[in-house]
Amino acid sequence: MFVQVAESNNSARSSNGLSCPLRSGLPAALAAACGAVSFGAVVASGLTDPLPLAALAATVGLAGWSAWRANVRANALRRSERAAAVAAESLHDTRARALDFARASTDWFWETDADHRYVFVSDRLSAILRVDPSSVLGSGLLDLGSLVEDAATWAEYRADILAGRDFQELELSIPTTNGGSLFLRLNATAVRDAQGRFRGYRGCGIDTTAETLALVEARFMQTVVHDALDSISEGFVLFDADGRLLICNERYRQAYPTIADRLVPGATFAEILRTAAERGGYEGEGDVGAWVEQRLKRHLRHAAPVDGLLSDGRWYRISEHATGTGGVVKLLMDITELKTREEELAGQTNRLEVTVAALRESERRYRQLVELAPYGIVIWDRSAIRFANTAAASILGVGADGLDGAPLARFFDDGAALEAQLAAAAQGGDLRVEGEAIRPSGERRFLELRASPAVHRREPAVLLVLNDVTDRRRVEGELQRAQKMEAVGRMAGGVAHEFNNMLTAIGGFARLAERNPADADRVLTCVREIAKASERAATLTSQLLDFSHRRVSEEREIVAIAPLVRDLRVFLKPLISAGIDVVFDIRDEDAHTLISPVTLNQAVLNLALNARDAMPTGGRLTIGLTVETPPRAFFARHGGLHPGRYAVIRVTDQGSGVPDAIRDRVWEPFFTTKEPGKGTGLGLWMVYGAAQQAGGVAELESAPGQGACFALYLPAIDPPVLAASPPPLLIADGDSAAILLVDDEASVRSYLRLALEEAGCVVTEAADGVEALERFDEAGGLFDAVVTDVSMPRMNGPDLARALEERNPGLRILFLTGYASKETAADLTAQAGRRIVMKPLPPERLLEALNELLADE
Repeated sequence: MFVQVAESNNSARSSNGLSCPLRSGLPAALAAACGAVSFGAVVASGLTDPLPLAALAATVGLAGWSAWRANVRANALRRSERAAAVAAESLHDTRARALDFARASTDWFWETDADHRYVFVSDRLSAILRVDPSSVLGSGLLDLGSLVEDAATWAEYRADILAGRDFQELELSIPTTNGGSLFLRLNATAVRDAQGRFRGYRGCGIDTTAETLALVEARFMQTVVHDALDSISEGFVLFDADGRLLICNERYRQAYPTIADRLVPGATFAEILRTAAERGGYEGEGDVGAWVEQRLKRHLRHAAPVDGLLSDGRWYRISEHATGTGGVVKLLMDITELKTREEELAGQTNRLEVTVAALRESERRYRQLVELAPYGIVIWDRSAIRFANTAAASILGVGADGLDGAPLARFFDDGAALEAQLAAAAQGGDLRVEGEAIRPSGERRFLELRASPAVHRREPAVLLVLNDVTDRRRVEGELQRAQKMEAVGRMAGGVAHEFNNMLTAIGGFARLAERNPADADRVLTCVREIAKASERAATLTSQLLDFSHRRVSEEREIVAIAPLVRDLRVFLKPLISAGIDVVFDIRDEDAHTLISPVTLNQAVLNLALNARDAMPTGGRLTIGLTVETPPRAFFARHGGLHPGRYAVIRVTDQGSGVPDAIRDRVWEPFFTTKEPGKGTGLGLWMVYGAAQQAGGVAELESAPGQGACFALYLPAIDPPVLAASPPPLLIADGDSAAILLVDDEASVRSYLRLALEEAGCVVTEAADGVEALERFDEAGGLFDAVVTDVSMPRMNGPDLARALEERNPGLRILFLTGYASKETAADLTAQAGRRIVMKPLPPERLLEALNELLADE
């Protein structure tokens, strides 16, 4: 029966055209033993089944079966050996190809094990170092610290290495035997096994020595060239083939004082000419555009030198030459003395004619300059305006004749006070003030006024220069907001790190207390640590609100200076450049002063950022705090200060210092030495104003070339005495206070309810303003006070207060908020029976505020 089934199956297989490879591989003896049985049919019927195999073994005999099995295994072994040989050859080719790439590359490659020790370094590194690499780089990645110039940078990379993270651009500086240095840059990728376990690093190295030295040499040569050009007595300027200014020395700028501010790299010759024409450089009567076009053509023709009297009042021999790259070099040689001698030789008669012509020319030029000036020019005799140019009339929004004889106060907000202030300039000395002009149309413009002594009809008068700074203020405000947003973005990492630490402590201690609630000492310890962490979080939140000016009040208060200065570390960390080491030197922990914390925070932060900008290549930034009594010479310099003890905050850098030429101007508003777009000139002015607000002063204490040290002198006061008092209770004469509590955050609402109930209050809860109105109506409005959050969904706190006012105008309301501006706080507390308290708040502060609210008559 088995043979018939097998033959039937074999017939079916044969009819499909399939052969039996298993049978074709049988030895001859086994095939003969099979006789008429179709072995392929047996295999096809299920060779792996023990029953057919046993039947097969019984049919063919044990010897035949063993021979067949041996032959099958031999064939399988030969196939495995051939596959292994092919794989080995492919692996050898791949390895040889990788080594060829490594030898041919100008870079070098390396590999470490899981302990960061080198297990492979390509020969290219030996050729670069010319010594054994291990004598320089050590035995592993953790030995590279001495080759990284900045310790803070190495600390960050070392943390990445210990964590098994990829790293890029690790810069190494290696001293050589000839006194020089080699500069290498490492990049690495972490290697992990199939289970994700760290197995080591594979990476490459790049020799950046030539690139680094070339950059240093280029900067050096640029400095040398600029120093050389500033040392010569001739004026020098270079334009490129596109007519853009590349180099201009100081002597050339001195020859053109009216356009010196436009002689900066990047300005085109055409732009400079147009500025000169606008400021009086064009003396003709034709089209200014045609004059500019004609002057451009002359600039490109490189004609013979010409003599000219420039705007600084001196004569120059002007020569222009083409450069090999298509640009233009212009040289100015001062020939004033030569011209003077020529005029003297012309004779007395000629001299008189020249003098008269010069006077007429001077008068014409003066009138032209005054009329074309972009600033308003006014002569005021302390009773009325006696002269005003076109720009002044335009700035004040009147016609050309609308200012003659008009009182100055008419055009300014609080004009009488401004006139009194400006009148002092007629007695001598210059004065600079700001005022808000009101045009006849009602439009307001911010003006900067510079007042100088003048004479009108032989009587003392005041020369006023009006500068409309409205647009500049707007742009500066936008720039400050943009810079602040960038700073906030860079700060986010540092602040998030601090909050994560606090949340780790809060969550960790909460879980520890939860594990063993019966251990009272353990629970009390955990609760205290949770309270400390929450206080740290509240302090950091307060600092963030100070930084963003989101404070309920900016009035002066007693400020502990040491913690405020020390907390700046969180904000400075993401803003300080690599290579700058920030050191806090706090020598008096009890230093206190009376000042707005917002103002003091911003002042110290401004000084720190200025110090950062003064050290582009790195250095030490020190923020120190002491309490001292300044010497008599200090009070002699600042006559308005009261002698006594002062808290002194010093911010010191290791930059190049402040030059003597600008030391007296650093406190002026809008004065800056930074590039256009990188500074408003308001930072130090705000610092000085912050010191004056507190009754102190700011000083620049360092000498030129020795870095800069800016000091804030703030009157020191004694620390406040904190009297311990028991928590206030809300129960009066045995009656409980009925409180409607509204907050959308369930956990906060639960905390507030427990605190109020502990003090004896009867509390009704609501999750938002809509639900609060429902609870109020259900209770018939029988509540002593409402405690509500300001920001809530569906209906917020202010809208709820307005709705409740219609039901009960005398209902007392306590607002709780995480942030609010002065304007918002003023609106919320404008009427009696309203108070606002900042979150987070401890139970004592909540009950104290509610007691004060209920006690108000």
